[in-house]
Amino acid sequence: MAAPAPALAPARARPSRGRGVVRLARTFVVFVCLVMLAANAWVVLAARGQELEQARQANENLARAIAQQMDALFGETEHVLSSLSFALDRLDLEAEALQALQPNLVHEVSQLEQLENLYVIDAQGRWRIHSQPQAPADANSAHREYFVHHRDSPSERVRIGLPIRSPSEGRWVIPVSRRLNDAYGRFAGVVLATVGVERLVRVLAAYQVGGRGAISLWRRDGVVLTRWPLREQDLGRSIAASPAYRELMATAHGTFESMSPLDGEHRLVSFQHARNLPLYVTVARAHEEVMRDWRLSATLQTLWTLALCLVVGWAGAYVVRAVRRRSVAEGALRQARDALEQANRQLSHLASHDALTGLANRRVLDARLLQALESPGTPAGPPPALLMIDVDHFKQYNDRHGHPAGDECLVRVAAAVRAVAEAEGGFAARFGGEEMAVLLPAHDEPARVAETLRARVAALVLPGRGPAPQVTVSIGLATAGPARRTVSAWLGAADRALYAAKAGGRNRVVLSEGA
Repeated sequence: MAAPAPALAPARARPSRGRGVVRLARTFVVFVCLVMLAANAWVVLAARGQELEQARQANENLARAIAQQMDALFGETEHVLSSLSFALDRLDLEAEALQALQPNLVHEVSQLEQLENLYVIDAQGRWRIHSQPQAPADANSAHREYFVHHRDSPSERVRIGLPIRSPSEGRWVIPVSRRLNDAYGRFAGVVLATVGVERLVRVLAAYQVGGRGAISLWRRDGVVLTRWPLREQDLGRSIAASPAYRELMATAHGTFESMSPLDGEHRLVSFQHARNLPLYVTVARAHEEVMRDWRLSATLQTLWTLALCLVVGWAGAYVVRAVRRRSVAEGALRQARDALEQANRQLSHLASHDALTGLANRRVLDARLLQALESPGTPAGPPPALLMIDVDHFKQYNDRHGHPAGDECLVRVAAAVRAVAEAEGGFAARFGGEEMAVLLPAHDEPARVAETLRARVAALVLPGRGPAPQVTVSIGLATAGPARRTVSAWLGAADRALYAAKAGGRNRVVLSEGA
């Protein structure tokens, strides 16, 4: 079957610009939404940091003020004990001498709001004098923690003891005590002041720390002295084994977040150590209350941002749909245009090429020959050469093997002609029927090219009936010389050489006279 002439490759589909615009529009909408969400997240986180920082500053200021107030309250109590101890150093703890001091104790208690009572206790733990209107006759403090401490320790420093219930009134008090020595430095007793826990709670309750906040007064060893809101089970409780205690002891003041070791509430805790006494104050606000306003603001702002993203997304989707519709329309127009261009290219190819062999046709050959004559190259260079090629005994080949085999023969011969011509920088065309032509512009060895072409065709193996037939070609060669200044003269010279090759026995190359 005859091979068709090589068809032009279909035009490669170019990427749709509309599709790129759709992708760009979608990307832009997503980018805008992501930017808004990222900006919202940044603002929300920045607001959270500011909220925590403001709460920290407020807490630390409050803790500092309360610590100074507690330092002053207990400092006044310490001063009273020091004055009383100094007065007792000059007296024997005899009843008559002590009774003279009793009014002084009552006076001191009336002057200091935080004091509940003052006591002078002898070495056996008996209450010798006190500021109470009435007390148990057999009152004795020898078993109390503060008494045991002073009895066993020679230090005369004031000690703040564990909260206890007053044996006479049943109220919670904090014992503040100091050791008494006799003239020989031996333990002679204790001077004791009791600070009312409820009175301290009233002082702490004056500060606002929220409904779930807490203010606590602690000894340096982690024991709770008092707390607001007051929980009696917390009084005297130690947190020395908790992680929070390590934070409290790390520096003199600061802020940290922690679960309360007393009630388990997550709080923002600020603390301040007293300057002159082994005490510190913690101001703790519930983390949820601290962040409540921020959480509400962040929620509303995030919802507003999401709503804005939805609006932008809806508008973007509308734009994307519009762009997609336009893209589809433009794509259809481009396809129609490309199809028309493809048809024009095919028509142009068909107008200039042979449909069977794919070689250029006679019209193109004439134009190339004229161009070669009009610009023959440099005068010193070789002239262009023309090879006229004819398939030998092609009619007999057709009659014997049939027209399809004849067409296949021409296709194979044309492919060989084209391959040799292109390898030598030449141009191949179908002249007509079984004749073909090769133009070699300014070639040094056109005869060698012609012989190569003849041998290439002779080596072809072609289909046919019976044994594989051999096909040969006769070639006439003519160069463009002074006597051949027209296309017809040049073609005539090459044609005469071709007929000479055929007359001389075919399957050969003959050069025209004057080459």
